[in-house]
Amino acid sequence: MQFPILSVIIFTPLVAGLLILLMPEERRTEIRVTALAAATFAVALSLWVYFSYDASAGGYQFQEQATWLPQLGIGYHVGVDGMSTPLILLTGVVMFTGVMISWNIERPREFFAFLFILATGVFGVFASLDLFQLFFFYEIAVFPMYLLIVVWGWKVTREYAAMKLTLYLFVGSVIALVGALAMYWTAGQNSFDMLVLEQANFSTAFQRAWFLPVFLGFAVLGGIWPFHNWSPDGHVAAPTAVSMFHAGVLMKLGAFAALRVGIMLLPEGALYWRWLIMGLATVNVVYGAFIAMVQTDFKYVIGFSSVSHMGLVMLGFATLTPEGLTGAGVQMFSHGVMTALFFAVVGMVYDR
Repeated sequence: MQFPILSVIIFTPLVAGLLILLMPEERRTEIRVTALAAATFAVALSLWVYFSYDASAGGYQFQEQATWLPQLGIGYHVGVDGMSTPLILLTGVVMFTGVMISWNIERPREFFAFLFILATGVFGVFASLDLFQLFFFYEIAVFPMYLLIVVWGWKVTREYAAMKLTLYLFVGSVIALVGALAMYWTAGQNSFDMLVLEQANFSTAFQRAWFLPVFLGFAVLGGIWPFHNWSPDGHVAAPTAVSMFHAGVLMKLGAFAALRVGIMLLPEGALYWRWLIMGLATVNVVYGAFIAMVQTDFKYVIGFSSVSHMGLVMLGFATLTPEGLTGAGVQMFSHGVMTALFFAVVGMVYDR
């Protein structure tokens, strides 16, 4: 029996967050050390998964599967492929650096607890191979963002930015969920397992009808134009570690889910609508770049440049070629590292 490394990576932040919540508020040093230890453990396991993944073999590796709600066809199924493995590592790195950059944050107990719940949701989405489970972790990742921004964010705009972010992402996820349920019912196999749904042979008409709701519902979190307005405001209002997670990881979460559910389960729909995705992504690239150039706030510069860079990711997806998808994966990882570092530096400048 193999070591359940993906489950350990996913649930380590959750267990650590709950443990931190049980600690007295005045024991701040112990809280910080616990958070750092959990983040170090998670990033170490993420590194192990990254370097142990056999790229020559490809496919899904480190799979773990268990029954959850068999009456509804819902199971616990995790695994990683060549696209999700670097994103698992990216999440671990950003989580670790986010803890370090927030060492002196006010109310560290609640902050680290919510940050770790957010990390559990992100890890869970990147590793999920069950559609219901993916949505479950997706919502876990979105909800703490509201609390982290509205409590620890910039006082001038934090309530507006947090509500705007939550409404955009909630509406997008509901639309995508309707599409996912349509796939479940149409497949008629009483299973949310994405490896089963890939073999469902949905009709061309069905795929063309449901691809856009599913893809765009998730792509809202990826910052696709014209549903990107929540993103720059969220960047500016969020505390530094949350901005790092927001731009470095969460926008990749939306793009990844759009790829995993939209393109991989509805390939004929993706082929039919790719001209629209290319058009929206091109607007992302050009519009985001020009708007970034006229900003006077560092966080807005990074926020709009992130919108531009995510357009390149969507363009890679829209090619529907191995080269395009590989390029999109490289762009997601490199942009995640770059923007997280940018926000760390800008956050230090703001603090001074």
